[in-house]
Amino acid sequence: MTTSTRPAPLAASARLAQPFSTSPSHLKKRKPDTPSTKASSSSTPAASTKGKSSASTTSGGDGFDPLDLDPVEAAFAEVDAHFQTQVQNVLHGGRFNPNQLGALPVPIKSDGGGGGDDSAATSFPLRELAQVVPRSGRTVSLLVNEKAYVKPIMSAVQASPDFNQQPQRADDNELELLLRVEMERPEELVRRIKEATQGWRERVRQARTRHDKALKEARKSGALLPDALKKVEKEVQKLQDKKMKEIDNLEAQSVKQVGRH
Repeated sequence: MTTSTRPAPLAASARLAQPFSTSPSHLKKRKPDTPSTKASSSSTPAASTKGKSSASTTSGGDGFDPLDLDPVEAAFAEVDAHFQTQVQNVLHGGRFNPNQLGALPVPIKSDGGGGGDDSAATSFPLRELAQVVPRSGRTVSLLVNEKAYVKPIMSAVQASPDFNQQPQRADDNELELLLRVEMERPEELVRRIKEATQGWRERVRQARTRHDKALKEARKSGALLPDALKKVEKEVQKLQDKKMKEIDNLEAQSVKQVGRH
C-alpha cells in the first residue's frame, strides 16, 4: 500500500456546525493539487524529522552534552504525548472516540473508488474523507466529503476488528453514514488502559536505555569521567522513577474513573 498526498474533494458534505468533539474536515474546500504541489508536499520530511532534536542529542552525536538531562526529559515528553492521548481515547468514547475513529485507514483507488486490490490503492485516515460527528442516542454520524468515498469507508469500517459493523446510510442524505456506538464492558476498558500504560513504561525504559548508551560512549571517548558518569546515571534514574510513578498514578486514576461509570 502506498502513501501520497491527500485526495482533493469534488463536493462538500452537508453544511453543519461542527461540535467541539467532531473530527476536523480537512478536505471540504481544498483545491485539486497540481503535479508540482504533489512533488513538493511528498518531499517534505515532516514525518521523518519528528523528534529529530531529542533523538540526535541522545545518540551521542557532536552536540551531545553528557551532563545535560534535557534530552532525556524531551524523550519522555514525546512518549507521554502519545500514550496520554491513547488513554484519554479509551476513557472518552473508547473505540468510537472521534479521534480514534477518524484515524481508521481507508484505501482509496486512484479513480476515487475503494475495495478490491488494496495494493493498488492509497490509504487515507477517515477524518480526511469525512467528518466524524457524535449524535444523540449512541450514534455516530460520518458526513462524507464525496460520494465516491462512501463505499470505501463502509468497507473499511466493516473490515476493521475495532468496529466490525456495516455503517447504515441516512435516509435523507446520501453522503451521511450512521454507526451504532457499542458500549464496552468495564473490564475491557481497564484491559486497554493497562495495555496502554504498560506500553508507556516500556517506551520510557527504551528512551532511558538509549541515553545510557550515549553516556557510555561519552565515557569511552573521555568526555565523561567515571565519577561524573555515576552522578549522571543516578540523576537519570531519578527522572525515570519519577516518570514511572506518574504513569502508575494515571493508570490508577483512569481505572478508578472507569469503575465510577
